[in-house]
Amino acid sequence: MKANTVQDDDAARAEELAGRVRAAQLPPPAERLRIRQAAHATLEHFAFVLRVSQMTVSRWERGETDPSLDQRVAYARLLREVAAATTEEAS
Repeated sequence: MKANTVQDDDAARAEELAGRVRAAQLPPPAERLRIRQAAHATLEHFAFVLRVSQMTVSRWERGETDPSLDQRVAYARLLREVAAATTEEAS
């Protein structure tokens, strides 16, 4: 019985991590920049929301560095929400 509980816990943790990885899928760097600019958002806006420096966001947009998993999840969510809002405005 105890072995099943451990296996179930391991499976749940693996599924949680897999979900976070899926949620962290980012568009290519040029598309990240396009999304931000289409929304008329500055590097400062994105940096503030993501709690990173403007230089960090700029490096992500240029593909020079990659965010950590936690940062990727937040950044991907922000990009999706901003892109959706920008698309709604255009309609």
